This record gives sequence, structure tokens and C-alpha cells, in this order.
Amino acid sequence: MTQPLKHNGKQDQRDWSVAWKNPFVIAWVIILSVVLTVNFFMVSMAIVTNPGLVIDDFYEQGKNMDKILAEQKRMDKLGWQLQIDLPILSEGKSDQVILKVLDKDGQALAVDNATLFYYRPSDRNLDGKAELTATGKTGVFETEFSLPKKGKWDLIMEVNRGETRFNVGRSIMVQDPE
Repeated sequence: MTQPLKHNGKQDQRDWSVAWKNPFVIAWVIILSVVLTVNFFMVSMAIVTNPGLVIDDFYEQGKNMDKILAEQKRMDKLGWQLQIDLPILSEGKSDQVILKVLDKDGQALAVDNATLFYYRPSDRNLDGKAELTATGKTGVFETEFSLPKKGKWDLIMEVNRGETRFNVGRSIMVQDPE
């Protein structure tokens, strides 16, 4: 066995033969424990919380992607424009939503009806729709609208003219009440 090194005239008395006294082993065990604890927490949260899927037949809808793309192409050919005046919404606060429907030349377009569908990605029980009423002006609709909870919402504005349907979607964030 080799002699312990001398430093500044003192002999090194540490015994590195016991692993639990080595600071590198202790640090490695602490880091491993933290990583395993965080992983356990994340897995348990993934199991316990809502998965956020609100479409029961997501696989079947994915298989119909060619129909979805064909519908998008049809709407692009129509060239309709939906100008939506949607204020920044606050939780539980009612605001007016105004929709203007224009043709591809930017002229007001008469349509039969307009509906605003709203979806909460994390809770399907909050999903719904709001019918917009015509204002008397060609292609202009409005409604009083509010959402009950803050957070992310997906909106789809749909207008119908006879058998022709046109829709536009977007995601919004609803803020805390002020």
C-alpha cells in the first residue's frame, strides 16, 4: 500500500476505500435521486391528469385527411373572406363579436347564417356554439359572446350560403378578469 501524500507538512488522513465517504459518489447519488424523483413526478402527473384529447375518433379523422385537404382547397377557390372583429376576451366578461363576410373581390357577400363554435382543448364539457344574428347590412353579423374560463380556446367561424359552407379557425387566449 502506498503512503498517503503530505501537503504543507501534514499527512492526508482521508480514507477513500469507503465509497460513501467519497464526495463524488455522494454527489452522483444525489443527482440520480433528483432525476428519478422528477421523472416519477412527471409520469404520475401524466397518468393522473386529463390527457386533453377531446376527439374520441382522432384516428378515424386522421385517416380522412384527404377529405379535409380537399375541403380546404374548395374554400380557397371560393375566395371568401371572413373579417372577424374579436376583442381580447376576459374570463366571464361579455363582448361583442362582429363578422363581415366578403367575396374574393372584397365586396359584401350575402350569406344565410353564421355560427361561432368554441372548443376548450382541455375540457370538452365547455365546448359550444353561438349563433350570430344579421345586422341588416349585407354580410354583417354580430353577437354578444363570453367564455367562462381563462386559458386557451379554439374558435371556428362558419358561414353558410345554401349548400356552400365556409369556415375559418383560430386559437385565442382568454385573460383573467380585470
